Amino acid sequence: MPTIEKITKDIQTAKNKIAELQKKIRTLEAQKVEEENLQIVKLVKTVNLDNKTLTAFLKAYAKGDITLPDEYMAELQEDNQNQEQEDADNEE
Repeated sequence: MPTIEKITKDIQTAKNKIAELQKKIRTLEAQKVEEENLQIVKLVKTVNLDNKTLTAFLKAYAKGDITLPDEYMAELQEDNQNQEQEDADNEE
């Protein structure tokens, strides 16, 4: 039967591993956000809108004054469903 010292050492080892993995997760999440931001910037630059026009467009979209055409809405919904399925698969 393991001694209390051995169990205590194993607990500390497990806690250290958890801390390392949490740090890794934070780093990876920050990298993901950075990559998403870069992707957004690249997309915005491809449409050649100045800051004022882009701001006006985004405000109008947020208020519902502009909507996506049906074909793009269907594509967006399909992408969201696929992402939800991937998330559910990863949780298992």
